[in-house]
Amino acid sequence: MPPFDASVIPTVADDPSLPPRPADEARRLQALRALMVLDSAPEPLFDQIAQLAASLCQVPMALLNLVDAERQWTKAVTGADGMPDLPRRESFCAHAITQADVLEVPDTRLDPRFRHNPLVTGDARVVFYAGAPVVLPDGEAVGTLCVVDQQVRRLTPALREQLRQLAGIAARALVMRRELVEGALSARSHYERVLARSEEHYRGIVEQQHELVSLARRDGELVYVNPAYARHFGRTPEALAGTSLYALVEPADRDAVHALVGRVFDTDAIVSGENRMVSADGTERWVAWTNRVQRDEHGEPLLHSVGRDISERKRAEDTLRASQAFLERTGRVARVGGWELDLRSGRLDWSAETRRIHEVPDDYQPALETALGFFVGDARARIDEAVQRALRHGTPWDLELPLVTATGRQAWVHVVGELQREDGRAVRMIGAMQDVTERRQLQLRLADSERFVRQITNHLPVRITYVDAQRRYRFVNDAMCRRFGRPREAILGRTRAELLGDGDSALLQAHVGLALAGTEQQFEFDDRIDGELRRMQSQLVPDRGPDGEVRGYFGIGVDITDATAAREALLRQSATLRSVTEAIPALVAVIGADLRYRFVNSAFERWFGRDRGEIVDQPTRSILGDEESDASRPWALRALAGETVSFERADGHGPTVRHLAITYIPLRLPDGSVDGFVSVAQDISSHKREENRLLQLSRRDPLTGLLNRAGFEDWLGRLLQRDGAGAHLALLYLDLDHFKPVNDQHGHAVGDEVLRMFAQRVAKIVRPSDAVARLGGDEFAIALAGVRHPVDTQRVADQVIAAARAPFNVDGLRLRIGTSVGLAHGAPTRCSTAPRPRAAGGWPGSSRARRTNPPPERRRRRAAQTAQLRFLPPCLASYSAWSARSRATSSASSGR
Repeated sequence: MPPFDASVIPTVADDPSLPPRPADEARRLQALRALMVLDSAPEPLFDQIAQLAASLCQVPMALLNLVDAERQWTKAVTGADGMPDLPRRESFCAHAITQADVLEVPDTRLDPRFRHNPLVTGDARVVFYAGAPVVLPDGEAVGTLCVVDQQVRRLTPALREQLRQLAGIAARALVMRRELVEGALSARSHYERVLARSEEHYRGIVEQQHELVSLARRDGELVYVNPAYARHFGRTPEALAGTSLYALVEPADRDAVHALVGRVFDTDAIVSGENRMVSADGTERWVAWTNRVQRDEHGEPLLHSVGRDISERKRAEDTLRASQAFLERTGRVARVGGWELDLRSGRLDWSAETRRIHEVPDDYQPALETALGFFVGDARARIDEAVQRALRHGTPWDLELPLVTATGRQAWVHVVGELQREDGRAVRMIGAMQDVTERRQLQLRLADSERFVRQITNHLPVRITYVDAQRRYRFVNDAMCRRFGRPREAILGRTRAELLGDGDSALLQAHVGLALAGTEQQFEFDDRIDGELRRMQSQLVPDRGPDGEVRGYFGIGVDITDATAAREALLRQSATLRSVTEAIPALVAVIGADLRYRFVNSAFERWFGRDRGEIVDQPTRSILGDEESDASRPWALRALAGETVSFERADGHGPTVRHLAITYIPLRLPDGSVDGFVSVAQDISSHKREENRLLQLSRRDPLTGLLNRAGFEDWLGRLLQRDGAGAHLALLYLDLDHFKPVNDQHGHAVGDEVLRMFAQRVAKIVRPSDAVARLGGDEFAIALAGVRHPVDTQRVADQVIAAARAPFNVDGLRLRIGTSVGLAHGAPTRCSTAPRPRAAGGWPGSSRARRTNPPPERRRRRAAQTAQLRFLPPCLASYSAWSARSRATSSASSGR
């Protein structure tokens, strides 16, 4: 393509389409002129931005245009020898600055805004245009960074984004340039004002000058400062005298200043330096110092320092370095380096990134021949030809070539270059170079990946598709080809409606519309294939471009016909099992390996008085409580270990206690591992109550309600099993006197009532921890626990005798009986399992009480009573010895 000749651009359009004016036109023009850039000379920074835009977009021409009130002015251009001003009404960029994004015109001949534009119809033959607005930080679009070509093009989303970023770089570069110019003008104005006032205020070389002047001793003590020095630090000369100059130096610079001062004193030379000082308002200011030794009238050496505030210059230098570093980083990120060949001197200069691309040292100075030598074979021939064509005809070049770096690495570079003229004479060649090795390798890997993805998707048992915004298939795998019964070539580029006709699913098309609107879809539908109805599960994922617009969607379809049938069967089975668990009266719960409830039936809800929604997913501890949870935990762990376990548990206290018989059955996965267990609990409270009732009946005397002989023996046996309990146990044996005449004279009903009344009197005498039993007939026994002194046992015996002696009023009868009491205390430490022989004079451990000499009948009865003790368990017989103690008893009497 020949170089772009700006001289053929027409200046008047036959029928121009006027570009719109931005709403903030006045503010935009004010911001543009504040940049102080219009009609300025070309600058390498902006030229490189234009070259980078042309290189990235692979077009022959790129421009950085600024739109003035009635004209378009070009700050930088590549691909043409300069660019004259253009009337705003003919400017493409005047349209672009009203856009929020890149204005791209693939074919200007078809666009009603530009098809009659002189740039399109004239010799310039502009066919393609893309312009990104150059927007300042405050939002004013002052121009565009645009690329043009004489053939139809379309930028990829990635290139549009890169062009937009380069426009942002251009905007920041314009702002940096303005700040540099303003700083330079400000410094110049400041120094001009100082110079203008110097003669007026000059009253001596020191006192009236505006430089900072001071005298200080070697240790830093200030002995003199001029007024300018004192004003700089917001002090008076008198206040600063005697202080240390180091106190005014930025702490980070003090060591360096101290070393400089020492060098001045040691060498007696004039030494210059720059350091930061802390000004009166606490801000940091840069001062350039000239230091020398000056002696006072006594010959003492003093440090004479004259300083100038260079903060503005430092800021300008920092800004310039930041700008250069920014461009360097930009080139490094984009892997784009610049180069320039001075045709007059033959000097070739490379940017740092170009050196990095060639993998040469930072101080490497290339020559034209050595630079071309990095290209080998056909690549060397092509670059030689491009350079010669540019020198002879001014033709720019844009090539992508292989290159061998200084380290021998094979690389690919994108190289652009063009000739620049001054006064019609070629003076230099400039260009850019980008390392595209990764892109080339990526292209190769992408091709391999596409083949790999194709192989994978073709072997998956699912349908995979990509459909564009026009609902046309752009990718289908083999499964999708089989669904349509057509080869891939017959499917791509066509819609589902075109392939299936009007019989397509309306539900499916509705979901497709939502996916193309940007909403991910997941649904099931019935798809009839060759007369067979199949159930499909489909997922449609929208594909969005960098601009957020939906470009199409990815589709995945899975045939779930068999899975749906299995799922429905499983649901029926689950419903049946749930009905069974709800029908049985047992408490059923499913508990996971994490000891959380997965399921409970209605009986479980009623038992705990909570809805299953409050139980499921909760830990067992939160439902059972800490006590019950701790008691059940060992059984749960055994069930989780694979063992079926059963146990009983009491729930509640006192009369409301309820009993449960619980079984834990492990839940096993197909691989045999335990995933939890099923808990089945039966309420056995009524069984427990009946069991306790029967037990009580077997151990209680039905007439008096006292313990019977079996109950008394059980009570004593359990007491004696406790260590040390027998040492403090007392046993009283009671035999009612004169009771037989009561039965004989008044009948057994009256006798039974006397026995009941006597039992009630004795029960009131003893403590709740003691035991009273009716051994049979008119024989009773008392066991006293925790008796430490025999006198306590004697006292109870006296109370029993008194209770027996008191009259019994039964149905108008006033009856009197008595009792004989035998007692013993201090049991053996353990209960023997065999009878112990009787010792002479009584049983071991017996104690004798005072007693009256009973009549022969009493002695016979007492002997019989003593003999009866032999029927007690051996452990109780060791207690038994009669030490009968008779109290005045009288014959039974009756009265009305």
